[in-house]
Amino acid sequence: MIPGFVAFPLGATLLNDGAGYAQIAAFVSSLMAVGFVTLPLEIKYFSKRMAIMRNTSALVISLVFTMVIWKLM
Repeated sequence: MIPGFVAFPLGATLLNDGAGYAQIAAFVSSLMAVGFVTLPLEIKYFSKRMAIMRNTSALVISLVFTMVIWKLM
């Protein structure tokens, strides 16, 4: 999980270097929402089931968002 002030400039750099909008959308949205590194901390404070559900739903929503961007662009 990386904050937006790091993820968005990184996405802009990749876009300027020739990456597509759908790829940038997938990268930035999953970079900001899915946190495998923070998973042990989430399990500690919430529960294993809830942490896995949150990460899985964030990944699915990121993929849906990417498909919408891909169809629109």
